[in-house]
Amino acid sequence: MKKLVLLIAVLLVSHTSARAQFTFKSFDYPGAVITRVYGINNLGVMVGTYRLPGDTAHAMMVKGGKFIPLAPTTILATNWSQAFKINDSGDIVGWVSEDDGFLHTFLLRKGVLMLLDFPGASDTQASGINNLGTIAGLWDLVDDQGNFLYAGGFTWKSGNFTDVVFPGAGDTYVYGINDAGDLTGKWDTGPTAATASGFVFSHGRFITFDAPFPEVLVTQGDDISNAGNIVGQYMDDITYHGFRKVGNTFTSIDYPGAAGTTAWGINSVGQMVGNWWSDPNNILGTTHGWLATPNSQNQQ
Repeated sequence: MKKLVLLIAVLLVSHTSARAQFTFKSFDYPGAVITRVYGINNLGVMVGTYRLPGDTAHAMMVKGGKFIPLAPTTILATNWSQAFKINDSGDIVGWVSEDDGFLHTFLLRKGVLMLLDFPGASDTQASGINNLGTIAGLWDLVDDQGNFLYAGGFTWKSGNFTDVVFPGAGDTYVYGINDAGDLTGKWDTGPTAATASGFVFSHGRFITFDAPFPEVLVTQGDDISNAGNIVGQYMDDITYHGFRKVGNTFTSIDYPGAAGTTAWGINSVGQMVGNWWSDPNNILGTTHGWLATPNSQNQQ
């Protein structure tokens, strides 16, 4: 297992509020009380999770306007699971809870389900995969009472894990990877930290950034396109908002009329996906997926 701890730089940023740049569409899995979308590939295929009344959440795909439960004869259909990202070959990664109570990464490739665990980790959660088959995500340690101790990032390729550590951080979370191997996520100073900053790892450097909006407590990069553009979320003292970062310019993303919005995925034509909810006190309750398409093709 390799360990990745390299140079760090600080990113200076600006922001814009161009809501009219995108056309939004909301969607829900038929009959579900929760629909969440986390990833979109360059063919427009999306992945996420749904929960029907009285059931737990299960991983799904949205293709050609149809909602498709993933691997319905496997643990993904019986246990809690969610799909996070999909590449252009149709490889899908996400998380599944086994009977041991811990989260395990799954890779679904050509109908074959594989479970992956970072060596020594309590939980292993994949949140990104690129077209070369490299997986990115995070792992954590908890004690015997279930108390969170530490989180680290990882990449995985052909059976080999690499540990990803933001220099000097207490915790590192990796959420997105592009075809160049660039990573994005967040870092903080430790389990009790009240704030967190986003980062991008590219060309051997970690670059930290914070969303330049009022009262921001947490900034988190969730996906990165091949052009280097990032989508993610930031939390202020009221709720969550999505963002898109192109170069050093941030655009805040709020689904129209929503009380809270997160942005999780971006593809090479600039389409973005995420989730929204209408009740500001019910982030874990009823949620909906959204798809945003840029109104011009220079938004990639």
